[in-house]
Amino acid sequence: MIDLDGMISIPYLKKTTFTGSEKEMNFMIRKEAGENGDVLQAAAWPGPYIFSVTEDEKKKFQEFSFDNEGIRNAVDWLNRFYGENYGTDEEKADTEKRQL
Repeated sequence: MIDLDGMISIPYLKKTTFTGSEKEMNFMIRKEAGENGDVLQAAAWPGPYIFSVTEDEKKKFQEFSFDNEGIRNAVDWLNRFYGENYGTDEEKADTEKRQL
């Protein structure tokens, strides 16, 4: 399970991109310019390769509000995405329970 509590913040994301991995899934959270202002963009893709050399069709993106709630929502999305696509049967079942 991805837990970034205390590891990233809005001031941090104003300056740089956060990247990480959970087993065979790589991910990042970054600031992007949206139509109505800045947004958080979360991306997930299969490892082992870094974002810039991974084929675009393998990358999945989701946008969130550029605030602390957006960070929490991005981490929740990454955990759901991981559970649905990379997790063990037990992790997938746990993901389904959390969605109810």
